[in-house]
Amino acid sequence: MSPTRRLVARFVEATPQRRDASIGLWLRFEPLRPRPEESRLEDWADLGPALTVPAVKGLGKVLRLLRVARIVAPRDPLGLVGQADHAAELLARAVGISVRLEVRPRTRLRFLAWTERGLETVHDVEEVIEEEDAYVVRRMRGRFPLRIERKNVIRQRIETERWHEILDIGRA
Repeated sequence: MSPTRRLVARFVEATPQRRDASIGLWLRFEPLRPRPEESRLEDWADLGPALTVPAVKGLGKVLRLLRVARIVAPRDPLGLVGQADHAAELLARAVGISVRLEVRPRTRLRFLAWTERGLETVHDVEEVIEEEDAYVVRRMRGRFPLRIERKNVIRQRIETERWHEILDIGRA
């Protein structure tokens, strides 16, 4: 488990967006004393379209921001589920407030292999072991490893995606 860190940031915007089968908001923050790797922090607040665990978690982020900004939440907060535009309108009044964030650095690896059949992509990679005749790609969460024959690989690359997961939002 990577260490968490507390920092003070300014809430910059809430942008509604459809993402895959969900509706939600991109919440953006700018640290007041940024480190080079934290120039801008973003967090996805899933709002549905149905009442699911991710939607309740996203709704909690929106309600915490409203509370910190001292904006009255709707009488029925569950009414915001599936209503990203309405939640963005409420959060527009909170733009510019300072908040205390608890963040954790996160990393995700992806293995890309170009073959004669096309591009093969393996997401959520834990480790890539290079053997004489193949690349053995171990994946996260105990999923079975993949074996990609070297003779079929024209080129390969490991991509790293880094971000900060926002764990808590509070008053600055």
